[in-house]
Amino acid sequence: MPVSYSHVDRLRRKVQLYESLAQMEPKKAAAHEKRAAAFREKLSQAEKDLPQTGLKLPEGVVLDVKDLCMYFGGVKAVDGLSFQVKKGEIFGLIGPNGAGKTTVFNCITQFYKPTAGTLHFENKSGQTVDLNKEKVHDVILQGIVRTFQNVEVIRELSVLDNLLIAGHRQYTANLAEQTLHLPILRQEERVIRARAMKVLEFMGLTAYKDWYAMGLPYGVLKKIEIARTLMCDPQLIILDEPAAGLNDSETAELAKLIRRIQEEYKCTILLVEHDMGLVMDICDTICAISFGKLLALGTPDEVQANKDVQAAYLGDSGEEE
Repeated sequence: MPVSYSHVDRLRRKVQLYESLAQMEPKKAAAHEKRAAAFREKLSQAEKDLPQTGLKLPEGVVLDVKDLCMYFGGVKAVDGLSFQVKKGEIFGLIGPNGAGKTTVFNCITQFYKPTAGTLHFENKSGQTVDLNKEKVHDVILQGIVRTFQNVEVIRELSVLDNLLIAGHRQYTANLAEQTLHLPILRQEERVIRARAMKVLEFMGLTAYKDWYAMGLPYGVLKKIEIARTLMCDPQLIILDEPAAGLNDSETAELAKLIRRIQEEYKCTILLVEHDMGLVMDICDTICAISFGKLLALGTPDEVQANKDVQAAYLGDSGEEE
């Protein structure tokens, strides 16, 4: 039988598990390293045995969106949009309200199946996958995670529990091992809890770990939402208006945080945001759209100077100098 990507992903998580245990249990480090090496070898072989898709992205590109269309009846929310996101960059997607930005995100993550167009992504194994063929709940296995415009934390649970739930796809224990609560499950629980504590520290949320999410300040809830993406071993993080509802100081802190995530987690970030100060400050490349169509694509300075972008945001008076 051909090797499935879910099998490859499970082997990768096994390697990560025993590497983490080797660090956490120095006395058993040799045994854990031996297991990690065995699974590393299996992972290498499984990646070689993966069915070849025949797809290949240009060097340095992690996401290729080509001629993307999303129609709702007669409404063309996205209409022939194309852009490429490079590995390791912060890519901004901007446009007026109703421009189709969130619809683009929903197509990438397969919440919507596009009317037309292609979405190709280079996953953790270096294999180019057709996202349109992925189920919405499997996109995360390829390394794509996202936040939402409206904060989606579970308010009845603690901050720590919210992160632990976000990390549930990192478990490799099967149903029988979980039912019998075998040692492998307990080991994974320790590793994922340790990872959650590390993420909380990174996000500056350690003091809130035992607090219920309900009633916490909005800025803290936004941080929890981003923290949950870091529990999923991300390769591409999609942030949907992370600065919405934040004050100036919180937005400045968010800008620093996004840069730190890019640098320390070695991941690519795709950002939709209305705060132009934030976008121009942190983005390497910006794609401006209006009514689902491309207006401009380039550096922040190039996009900011584009007359079509200025007209879309400020309006065109129609007056000639």
